[in-house]
Amino acid sequence: MLNTLSIYTKKMNKTFLTGVDETHEYLLKWWYRNITKHNPDTHITICDFGMSEKVKQWAKNNADCFLEYEKHPKSAWFHKTQALIDSEYDYTCWIDVDCEVLKPIEDIFNYSQKDKIGFTVDVAREIQQPGTWWATGVNLINGKSQLLSDWHNILKEEEVRGDQEALHELISKSPERSDEIITIPIEYQWLRLQINRGMDSPDKKVLHWTGPVGKRVIQEERMNEDDFNFDT
Repeated sequence: MLNTLSIYTKKMNKTFLTGVDETHEYLLKWWYRNITKHNPDTHITICDFGMSEKVKQWAKNNADCFLEYEKHPKSAWFHKTQALIDSEYDYTCWIDVDCEVLKPIEDIFNYSQKDKIGFTVDVAREIQQPGTWWATGVNLINGKSQLLSDWHNILKEEEVRGDQEALHELISKSPERSDEIITIPIEYQWLRLQINRGMDSPDKKVLHWTGPVGKRVIQEERMNEDDFNFDT
């Protein structure tokens, strides 16, 4: 449930959104540094899914919009669809906290369409498991949609591993719902597993460091000393 909404002043109608609990909160300042470096004019919404008090105060001081939720008993990613639903901006782009924004990406909002959700294709997952898989680490909405509501309802049942599996279940059972999805160019979410398999692009805009291996790479190779300091 959404407990508080603060530091919200709607000076613009677009926002980049993320959320995190205490498990991965150490990535938040790194995420924020990268996205604001390349996209200084777009609002940032940060969701507290169970942060420590120090990180929560840092987020309140730095976000344009701050949303606070009760810690989910299973995993923070079960709050993702609720956070999208609660966004008061016309255009919202969710970006997972382990995504490294490499370039300006404000133009991603140009792909949005009313009543649809934008995703990149998860080509790495499709190699392992046949069928179309959408990578939900980056997703784009223009207002709310029936697809978002139905995706959220499946996720609320907590019978799947996470948000990506919930969406896959929805689309697999009703393939016609694919018409409610916009395919975003894969450069907006290049996956770590693509790099591992020798697939790379100089045009990639976001690099998603998925899994425990990706988190270790971020900590050991991508983060500055200041990224760990939430006192400033």
